[in-house]
Amino acid sequence: MTAAALAAVNPERLAREELARRGERFGAAVAIGKAAAALARGARRALEPAAPRLLIRPHDTPGLLDPGWEQMTGGHPLPDRRSAAAGERLERWLAEIAPRPLLALISGGASACVEASAADLTLEDLAATQRALLASGLPIQTVNAVRKHLSRLKGGGALRALPAITGRLPHVLALLLSDVPGDDPAAIASGPFAADPTTYAEALAAVEGLDVPEAVRRHLAAGARGERPETLKADPPEVETVLLASVKTAMAAAVSLARRQGFHTVEGELEGEAVRAARELIERGRALEGAAIALVLGGETTVTLRGAFQGEAGCGGRNQELALAAARTLAGGGGELVFTLATDGQDGPTRSAGATVDGNTWEAIRRAGIDPQAALARHDSRTALAAVPGALLETGPTGTNVGDLAVYLRTSM
Repeated sequence: MTAAALAAVNPERLAREELARRGERFGAAVAIGKAAAALARGARRALEPAAPRLLIRPHDTPGLLDPGWEQMTGGHPLPDRRSAAAGERLERWLAEIAPRPLLALISGGASACVEASAADLTLEDLAATQRALLASGLPIQTVNAVRKHLSRLKGGGALRALPAITGRLPHVLALLLSDVPGDDPAAIASGPFAADPTTYAEALAAVEGLDVPEAVRRHLAAGARGERPETLKADPPEVETVLLASVKTAMAAAVSLARRQGFHTVEGELEGEAVRAARELIERGRALEGAAIALVLGGETTVTLRGAFQGEAGCGGRNQELALAAARTLAGGGGELVFTLATDGQDGPTRSAGATVDGNTWEAIRRAGIDPQAALARHDSRTALAAVPGALLETGPTGTNVGDLAVYLRTSM
């Protein structure tokens, strides 16, 4: 299923097919995010020979072997100084390009790897805020509402950087690879080329109770009072947005394969705290009738670091935490399996994409000398799962990014 799901969301093929269908030519192209290199390869034939091309990606994602593209990298999941340099370069690049049709290739991961902080904030302010947001367990839409109000590029800011000729922007085609639930263009990569429906007041409310710098609170409060200009609130008519693929595309491929293999298959949304999502996944799967069951969920869970664990959490990501929690529920049973997949190949700060667990995994962790319950409590899922040969799913960077899959399989009970 993993191979089928990833093949369905291959960015190079998706971009190439969409652009070939349209038959347009573009005078400039920018690609940002985890899938930037693959999207850029897919766009090659749609670009004019002398078109300026800028690519910005996270440090540890695949690059592009094409000297025609200017390439930069930035931090992820936290912005770093190279993120700030990339943001400054993107602003200048957008302001300098000729008024020709612009192709924008956008994928998740861009929120951190390209950054331009609001004038009264520092890069350290933004990194500290992002760290607090990641530990908060807030949904990605809320996280992005905050980030968009701290940045010059997010929330439509990239469009504002383009020079208007005779009062109009050049034609912009934005091809999006979605990694957010709902596939809202305003949320994907924090919407650099999309209008933003959120407000300063909503962003200020979101950080209440979080450990963010005081400068960030003052900035958001000033915006909520109307003392700072809001993010872009309406999409210009010159901008066209096309969704190339999302987690639903990957789910459809996994479901199709499971059905061909004889499974009764059901699909749905993956959301909420990872530990709770694991329990609900198995409960839903067990409630389905049939000899061979596949429940395929797609989306994104959260992990909230609370209390002392904020400072001493172990190693893992939301997919591995879901898998370890699932192993606890499956413990001692037979005929059931759960696997999880981060489609970018990197679950949280680890190099694992997810994990596969069954009724034997929990006890196997114990036999390896690790207390799985303690590991789950301190969010140390990778350490626990690494103790069981074959449990961790290692794909390497996939070059795509559409969110997460969690699958429950049953062949007997």
